Amino acid sequence: MKDQILVNNRPQESLRPQGFVIHSTATPGATAQNEFNYFNSQHRAASAHYFVDWTEIIRAIPENEVAWHAGYTANHRFLSVEMSEPREHEPQKFQEVWKRTLWLVADACVRYGWATSNVLSHRDISLTYRESNHTDPIDYLKAYGYTWEDMIMALEGEIDGLHNSNVGGDDKVEHLILVGRGADERAAGYLADYLQAPILYLDLLSKGYLDSAKKIYVVGGSTKPLERAILISGTDRYGTWQKVLDFIRTGRV
Repeated sequence: MKDQILVNNRPQESLRPQGFVIHSTATPGATAQNEFNYFNSQHRAASAHYFVDWTEIIRAIPENEVAWHAGYTANHRFLSVEMSEPREHEPQKFQEVWKRTLWLVADACVRYGWATSNVLSHRDISLTYRESNHTDPIDYLKAYGYTWEDMIMALEGEIDGLHNSNVGGDDKVEHLILVGRGADERAAGYLADYLQAPILYLDLLSKGYLDSAKKIYVVGGSTKPLERAILISGTDRYGTWQKVLDFIRTGRV
């Protein structure tokens, strides 16, 4: 993250933040730096605390100051982040924006003692205060197969991971099961039942979840999100089922 403070569109009003609002830019291809340059170039009557893209995070307004992002009431209550949108449908870039945004918001939640109930979409703000009509980032998430509820779930994992890293990891769960969507889900569910462990789709994964578990198992596929994870996989769904059953019987892969 880098500090690059706006000259224009910085109200310099005092703020005691009560939560975080997540936005998306609706300017495909614009990077965090592009967004900063746009809001810094002249008076826009709009701004945000943070801009996030697939390579960096820019802090544009200090957290103890108001930004103009979602109407008068929300501006005077919440921090704000703008998620950059790739020019085309580019899942890898989206995932990088997703990960950085989750870390940024989770870090603030840990520092301020907030729960995920303190984190809102711009759509939530529009429906609550009726001072804007924007619905971001809902359509942006939907374009990549995610819902706002998916984002909140992933954020909870990120917050848990940051909490655990701050206290030395004593509160980590014993086991976490990871699986891709599709044919291997039932085998993963069987292993999760046996280990009495939570199960998570790989595409909802964030660093917080990885940090929150002592042992991590990936069911199916051929790749692992980190080296210490245990891969249990066969050549097809039936082979994966057999590998899971063998692991339950012997404790070995």
